[in-house]
Amino acid sequence: MSTPVPELELLPSHVIAARRGISPFIRHTPLEPNSTLSKLAGAPVLLKLENLQVTGSFKPRGSLHKVLSERASRPDTEFIAPTAGGHGIGLAYAAATLGVKAHIYLPRSADPDKLRMIQEYGAHLEYFDSVPQAREAALRVASEKGYTFLSAYNDRHMMEGGGTVALEILEDCPHVDTVLVGVGGGGLLAGMSVVFKAVNPRIRLIGVQPESSAVLAHWHREGQPVDVKDVRPSIAEGIGAQVERELLPWPYLQRHVDEFVLVSDDELREALRWCVADTKYILEPSAAAGLAALRKLLPRSLGTTVVVLTGRNVSWRRFEELVRP
Repeated sequence: MSTPVPELELLPSHVIAARRGISPFIRHTPLEPNSTLSKLAGAPVLLKLENLQVTGSFKPRGSLHKVLSERASRPDTEFIAPTAGGHGIGLAYAAATLGVKAHIYLPRSADPDKLRMIQEYGAHLEYFDSVPQAREAALRVASEKGYTFLSAYNDRHMMEGGGTVALEILEDCPHVDTVLVGVGGGGLLAGMSVVFKAVNPRIRLIGVQPESSAVLAHWHREGQPVDVKDVRPSIAEGIGAQVERELLPWPYLQRHVDEFVLVSDDELREALRWCVADTKYILEPSAAAGLAALRKLLPRSLGTTVVVLTGRNVSWRRFEELVRP
């Protein structure tokens, strides 16, 4: 018997309101046509460049929306979040921009460049042996001290903030047919899906996860949350992990996502190499998931396709290690 998943009313109007609030603090990132992929696909392929967002990823969209919303009713609250790095950067930026305090709990193995960015935004850092340990500690401290705990994905404000990516895509490419997005906890794609399917139910939404940690892909295949025992680390630490059974994005992923595609670490590495060679953009591994999946699906007919490049926050040393043949 699967654990019931809580239902949440998430509407396009909520995403529009989120965009109104966060727009002074983020960029409307470019939707850039890619001629190489378009020729291979036989149809337009465009890259949504969230790697050019403030802080180098889509993450501040949700964090800013959360801080703005909470601050309205609890102006003195402090925020706390566990993270592998990217979510921490987004919250640290939002906190610094809006004048609140943030506490970021990380694994000791976190990318040095991500740590540096979080420190530059003035957040308080604590280190742990793993992300699960960081999460347990953050939840405990939030309860003890009354801080606002912020999940990277299991939070309505993070979903609504992520949905603003879809609003921008539709403004710049109203006739999009297919969208590919890397999926970790599902908050970004869930928020985007509410917007896309309201505007045009025929838009095909493809979630992408690593082969080694494809929990939500398994849930989607089975139609319900199930135990996935063989979960191993991927180079794409930002996507694909064990998630809570009580997952707020799940009903939207189940209802709106048309399929999941799984990619190997070797396919992710090849996508990183291709991207820097063709576009001159350096991506973090999780941001290359959509590219890896598209290259795997071609020459399948997908129509006008958008691939979301979710971020670039990776140290040069690690990037070199990843792309070295």
